[in-house]
Amino acid sequence: MTKDLVEPELAEPTTRADAPARRWRLDRIGMWAVPLVALAAGLAFVLINVHYNGGRYIPPLDDAFIHAQYAKQIGQGEFLQYNDGDPISTGASSLLYVLVLGAFYFLGVHGGLFLPVAVLFGVVCHALTAGGVVLLGRRVAGPVAGAWAGFLVALSGPLLWGASSGMEVSITSLLLVGTLLVLVRELPSGVFRFTPVLAALAALCRLEALVFLLVVPPLMIYVSARRARSLPARIGSLAWSALPFVVIAAQLLFYLATTGHSSPNGSQAKSHLSMPNLSFGELAGKTADNFSAFLEILAGLNRQDFAFPGALALAALGVAVLVRDGGPRRWVGWTIGVGTILALGSISTMGTALWQQVRYLQPFLPLFVLAAVIGLIEVGKRLRLGDKTPVALLAVAALFTALSVPTWVHNAVQDSGGIRERVVALANWTKGNLPEDARLGVHDVGAAAYLGGHPTVDLVGLTTNGLAEPALNGMGALYEELRAMSPEDRPDYIAIYDRMPSGVQLEHLADAGVLGAPVLSLPVMTVYKADWSLIDTGDEPIRPVTGTIRDYVDVGSMTSEADHDHEVHTARAGFQPMTEARTLETGGHEVVDSARHIIGEEEFTLHDLVPGRQVRLVARHDSTGPKPGLYTGARDVRVYADGTDLGKHWLKPEQKGWSETVITIPGHLVTGPDLTIRLAPMSPFGPSPDFHAFGYWAVQ
Repeated sequence: MTKDLVEPELAEPTTRADAPARRWRLDRIGMWAVPLVALAAGLAFVLINVHYNGGRYIPPLDDAFIHAQYAKQIGQGEFLQYNDGDPISTGASSLLYVLVLGAFYFLGVHGGLFLPVAVLFGVVCHALTAGGVVLLGRRVAGPVAGAWAGFLVALSGPLLWGASSGMEVSITSLLLVGTLLVLVRELPSGVFRFTPVLAALAALCRLEALVFLLVVPPLMIYVSARRARSLPARIGSLAWSALPFVVIAAQLLFYLATTGHSSPNGSQAKSHLSMPNLSFGELAGKTADNFSAFLEILAGLNRQDFAFPGALALAALGVAVLVRDGGPRRWVGWTIGVGTILALGSISTMGTALWQQVRYLQPFLPLFVLAAVIGLIEVGKRLRLGDKTPVALLAVAALFTALSVPTWVHNAVQDSGGIRERVVALANWTKGNLPEDARLGVHDVGAAAYLGGHPTVDLVGLTTNGLAEPALNGMGALYEELRAMSPEDRPDYIAIYDRMPSGVQLEHLADAGVLGAPVLSLPVMTVYKADWSLIDTGDEPIRPVTGTIRDYVDVGSMTSEADHDHEVHTARAGFQPMTEARTLETGGHEVVDSARHIIGEEEFTLHDLVPGRQVRLVARHDSTGPKPGLYTGARDVRVYADGTDLGKHWLKPEQKGWSETVITIPGHLVTGPDLTIRLAPMSPFGPSPDFHAFGYWAVQ
């Protein structure tokens, strides 16, 4: 065993004769008072929530109801089936958390008790986390650091918001702190019994937790390999140390086997990587924007009141102190330092990274606070202004933390009020106003399913498989996916909340005229009776065609686009070729079709053609543009068939909604059943075509 793994614990330097007694008192205060303070503060948040909501607890976000619904289903024996009879879905952001809540339900915690018990569980986990920070701080930096870090965690506004939210924030924090605490205890011996278990549980709680703890399994493998005396013992210790990786691999394989996709639905719905036409530069830019925002938040330089001013620099110093001092504390420092950077990078790839009071960052805050306290104590020592300097600086940090608590109380009740007025109100309305078995399509499905009792269709794809990517591609792709469902799986009613500043814009689905008449219209939401009578009206050209339709490229339908290798090569950096749905009245009847917005080039491959025969390609486009006078030159495209230039084609503008034109492809170019078509600018550096492509029919 190397020397730096077995050095004695860091002790607080002191010259007073009563130092042992004072250290004992600090230990006692930290070990008992801190968890009690955290428990009391968490309960206070819950009671304020209950008072604000008229005697009923309302979580600050709908995702808490999603976890509750999954847990209820698990408790009833329907594992990860969001509605009775549904296929397994992965809409819960934490597998471990819903399993724990499912165990509560199985043990008899039902009805009105279930959600309060879930929230109290979070508060208890917060109290245990604060106590764990005391113990970890004591072991790596002494009782002063442990006690102060514990108090700052106990009174942290973001952590109290998370603890009382009904989400997995506190249990994830507890497992992260517990993993490092047990690691410090087991590292000197080189025998890891419980560290792999806690790390694996943390990974099951949030995948980002494994990213944070990424240093730990390789460290355990290295130390175990050095300690093992025989080959079987070495293999066994290596396998046990790799348990976190094995557990996550098993989880992802289970998802792949049951849903066809290894990524959870939440990752698909929220990640920048799911955007329809994302370049590496755009991904890097969006990720960097989120990462820099996180650094600003952790530095205490904005009005988020997430951390006290200067916390980021102090945490970096604290990590450096831990690494410098060696021993087990060195690996605690490396884990906090490297883990925080990796976790921030991972979360920064999400489009929702900064949503919901930055809740994805909250589980990592306790260890960040511990590092900041260690750094603050180091600054106090370096100033050499007296023995009380570190305590004075810590008191200032505690003052900033305490002053932020009322802000977070306000955040919590304001967020819960929004949930009450939207999703809870909708769930209560559906109970007496919708048929018993009616399926409700909705943006936030948590309260709608858990409180409303109706089967739901998640229009953003968290709890309904296959809708996350279409929703991110726009309302045209979502509409196409909904119409591809079997009639019994489609929603009978669709609820759309008031216009949202970001995220999936479901109101555009209503604006397109593809829904039925409203049955409820309020300032905050509208509920429509779904009308699917027009779903297939856009599958054929408006005018009858002479010949046989050999193939149909339904642009906007992601399934059809994938079948035809449809690609968009955008001419503008950052432009996303989103889809839309549109209703057009023509010939005395209505037609619904989806389209994708193209700026640049469009390419696709036709199938099932008869070689040697001429192809008449009926193309449905809208090229009117928002400023018709400026779009004349951009309505011309150059058409290529398997690379052969067919010359210019004019995308005829039509103010009514779309027009259909014909592109003629000579028979000698049709050399096989497949033919690749490309619509490109007239010249490489000329005006880029700007149009909406609805579909193409290959007629022979």
